[in-house]
Amino acid sequence: MNKTAILKRACICLAALLAILAIGLKLKDEITVSNTVNGRELPIYCVDTNEKKIALTFDAACGGGKLR
Repeated sequence: MNKTAILKRACICLAALLAILAIGLKLKDEITVSNTVNGRELPIYCVDTNEKKIALTFDAACGGGKLR
């Protein structure tokens, strides 16, 4: 590889590292909450708040494990 290609890849790697670090610094304010009823964990569908925030969730059980 020539020097230009190496420099370009190094810049891309540095930019990716800086982006990961910036995201990590932002996520340290993250909180996790859960809801249990009779020992069974249930999802929280909405929270009444005046703050403009978003939440990202994943259904890791694939809808209760019913795959076809």
